[in-house]
Amino acid sequence: MFNFKSPVLVLFIYLIGIFCFKIAHSIESIFTTPDVFITSKIKPTKDYESDRGNLLHDSHELEKSRKYSIGQMLKDLPGISSQGLGNASRPVIRGLGNSRVKILQNSSSLADVSEFGEDHIVGYDPILIDKIEVIKGPGTLLYGNNGFAGVVNIINPLIAVDKPLADENYELGFGYKTSGGELGTALKLSKSVNNFTVRGSGSLLSAGPYDLANVSTKQANSSKFMSSGGVGITYNDGENFLGVSLDKLEAVYQNPGAEGEENMTSLNPTRNTVSFNSSLALNYMVFEKFNLEGSVSEYNHAERTGDGNNHNITFFNDLYELKTSLNHKSLFNQNVEGLIGFHFQNKNQGATGSEEGHLTPTKTNSFAFFVLEKLKFDLFDLDLGGRVESVNLKTTTYDRGFFPVAFSSTVKREIIPNNNVFLGFDFTQRAPNAVELFADGPHHALENIETGNANLDKESSYNVSLGYNYDKDLNKLKIEAYYNYINDFIAADRNGNTQDVEGEDFNVVIHDQYNALFTGVELTGQYGITKIDDFDFLANFVGEFLKGYRTSNDKAITRIPQSKVNVGLQLLNEEWDTNLKYYHYFDKEFTGPFYTRTGGHSRLDFDLTKDFSYSGLSGHAMFNVSNLLDTVGRDHLEAKKGQVQLPGRSFNFLLRFYY
Repeated sequence: MFNFKSPVLVLFIYLIGIFCFKIAHSIESIFTTPDVFITSKIKPTKDYESDRGNLLHDSHELEKSRKYSIGQMLKDLPGISSQGLGNASRPVIRGLGNSRVKILQNSSSLADVSEFGEDHIVGYDPILIDKIEVIKGPGTLLYGNNGFAGVVNIINPLIAVDKPLADENYELGFGYKTSGGELGTALKLSKSVNNFTVRGSGSLLSAGPYDLANVSTKQANSSKFMSSGGVGITYNDGENFLGVSLDKLEAVYQNPGAEGEENMTSLNPTRNTVSFNSSLALNYMVFEKFNLEGSVSEYNHAERTGDGNNHNITFFNDLYELKTSLNHKSLFNQNVEGLIGFHFQNKNQGATGSEEGHLTPTKTNSFAFFVLEKLKFDLFDLDLGGRVESVNLKTTTYDRGFFPVAFSSTVKREIIPNNNVFLGFDFTQRAPNAVELFADGPHHALENIETGNANLDKESSYNVSLGYNYDKDLNKLKIEAYYNYINDFIAADRNGNTQDVEGEDFNVVIHDQYNALFTGVELTGQYGITKIDDFDFLANFVGEFLKGYRTSNDKAITRIPQSKVNVGLQLLNEEWDTNLKYYHYFDKEFTGPFYTRTGGHSRLDFDLTKDFSYSGLSGHAMFNVSNLLDTVGRDHLEAKKGQVQLPGRSFNFLLRFYY
């Protein structure tokens, strides 16, 4: 579809920065100020209210947590965990992963194959991320039935959705990590003339094998490289905008494992995307805005095992998406705002090669209508929404159609000033994905023989969430409990058998359906201990417990992550930010069929950040140490390669400038 090379694109963008580079006024905008926040609002925004699932991290939190793949970046947040293999990881929300968590790029679907195997990265460069938005509740209905558990929106807007606050903006960053000798650099720039804005970005990252804990050796087969770049142009007059962007990513990374040819896997993802986004102010009758957005994206990677000449399998995912919606004004006294919309997706996914049958080539079409409404009553606020969708999956042998529907609601009430309670109820259905239906062969990187079930039905979730939120000055407390019963839950379980593949014993994984229950409690908080001169001395904490099991026999469900707690101390003023945080992941003894326990592990991290501003130049310098005590840890991954260690101690340095 596209015919350009990323080194050329990245070099071109860097040259733009060199020729255009001059000092302008420092600004804060969505383009330069990174955040991580969780929301369930109809239109997610930084200026959120306390409701279901909300959590806001400042810009430093995102900088400190940057990893090669996004799952590891988010794993310490409440309600979110990660399951991956070495360099690859994908978010898991409240025990649900793969096709139940939707990954977006600037609110558009992100084409990759990370939902089909723990060895696949999310196809986006973490160095370029400005914000990460995790959406729960009614807001997920904008994005599809495979946002079953939640939506993760990666934001680096090459299209200027918000009117720029200054005519010029430049950002340059450098980072180094001692583990693997990782080097990374990124450049972003923005130039506005009248109502037109051009934005560009480019990045490079390279690292060798990462260091293991408590030993002087490194993790074999864990090197990585990534380059990416993009450019976008937008017309924005403050009320209307129309923009188009082009971006590309190329990477090469290795997945570690035990000794043996089958365990030495390398992958080389490539992703090309063209996106457009527009919004037109109508002010016609009850309608305020007409929104139209879409993207065309292609992704592929080859998997090679052994010396690089064996099992050369190519995975691909070509995606076309179109979404349109209308924002409307209040329709009656209690109605604050709302929108109605239509969503279309076409995906062509598969794996080709002499042996790979893990991802049978499948074409998937979906059409959906959705509505979201915000209501305000005397006693409470109510967010609610609904979605009706048609999903069709087709191979050369099978043709399956599904009609998933969804309803989501959140009721919120302020009981006394600064204290809110909220109650959420969701009924959500999800259609099976291509692997769950049609897999029929080996996945070499995970050493699995995966067998789909073409007779699978859609799964249905009945979720209830109940929570309390206190927020006053520096003191914050949030408690949320959830009960999620899933009828016809689609599980990928080992059946206890193995199959010989060229001398290696591959586990046989089958897809089946049964009723399941997920329960959990999440606790987050912050307490202002005292003030020392102009510094605020804070304590913060996170606790999470979750359990997932089959209701018919109380047996554990496969791939449920570990529960966790973390506590920290923070010293903060307008220029300095320092943190000492302790993380603990509990033993995972309640495991799926034919799997073994994963031992718990702890981690101690330290970071120190200095913000600066001088004569139009601003930025921050950061030093942090991850895994300060150099302890051995593993993520709970129920696969043959589940004993791969997490990285040991690493000293990390970052310098970022804004002009």
